[in-house]
Amino acid sequence: MNGALANYLRKLLAAQTLGVLLALTALLQVLDLLDATSDILKRHLGVAGILHYTMLRTPVELSLSLPLAMLIGALFTYYTLARNHELIAIQAAGMHLGWMVKILLPVVMLFAALQFIVSDRVMPLAEGALNTWWNATALPGDDDDDAPKALWCHTDDGLVSFDRVSADGRHIDGLRIYRRNGEQQLSSRVSAASADWVQGHWQLHAAADLQLLDQHVARSVPSDQLWKTNLRPDDVLRLNLPQPHLSSTTLYGIVAGQRVGTRPPSYYRTSLYRSIAAPLGLLVMLLLALPATRAARRGGEGGGLLLAALAAGLGFVLADGLLTSLGEGDRVPPIVAAFTPLLLFGSGGLMLLRRYIVS
Repeated sequence: MNGALANYLRKLLAAQTLGVLLALTALLQVLDLLDATSDILKRHLGVAGILHYTMLRTPVELSLSLPLAMLIGALFTYYTLARNHELIAIQAAGMHLGWMVKILLPVVMLFAALQFIVSDRVMPLAEGALNTWWNATALPGDDDDDAPKALWCHTDDGLVSFDRVSADGRHIDGLRIYRRNGEQQLSSRVSAASADWVQGHWQLHAAADLQLLDQHVARSVPSDQLWKTNLRPDDVLRLNLPQPHLSSTTLYGIVAGQRVGTRPPSYYRTSLYRSIAAPLGLLVMLLLALPATRAARRGGEGGGLLLAALAAGLGFVLADGLLTSLGEGDRVPPIVAAFTPLLLFGSGGLMLLRRYIVS
């Protein structure tokens, strides 16, 4: 398992996958910069701003590129071994295709660990830093069109809306808290001119309480109040993001009710399961690339087998994205949406492996 042949195969797959990963990431970065460069230069951030933006966007591009990089890297590896007749030598030495796949598993798990770390740890931090930097460098007139739009979220203290937030999410203007009674009827509304995050809680300024009683409405005199809630500054920053990238710890906190979310519970459950299933998808890509081992034969079917393997991998990505969307929209159970493509295409890859071992 750790001999010269095993090391050669692992280095070949690692080099091919890493090269494709860097190429795909660079391509996505160029496409992203074509859209963002004009906005960056308009803010007078210059080349330093472009480099800073590129650095913060790199984790997203890496996460998107990894599945396809593993598929294409495995295709190149298998095809290179077949074209150079190295597969014939391996099989003549009594080692079948299943042995070779087992030998390559450490490389796949290494890239799977990389994907989990990038998606689960690095990407949420980079996205938060990018959002903070983008808000802090906005020109004075950039947000005029967005001023009337209030942000809404559900907290453990009721429904909350606010007008504006600071670049770091620690200051809120125009805060309103809508509370309900045991019968889920609106019972009170707290309006605060502003709120600041101080030592783990929100300090409300000029907060007035409007209580709806049975026969009348009671109003309190505006005053400073302490507001304890599960809403945190990083939660505030991601409220206006269309699809925030969250760590598994944050997702679990939202599902358990300890953190604030603005989307349906099915969205966060699906994302939580996907954080587990996504790295395993790289193993599926390794199996779906197996037809490339037969692509160098004299039958003239090599190009068709390579295209079939590539189509299977792209079909896996498409099915995974489609079912993820259905799970996030509560059309199918989240656990089914997250693991069904993995099981279906993984079973297909194992059937290919068995077929090639027998033949």
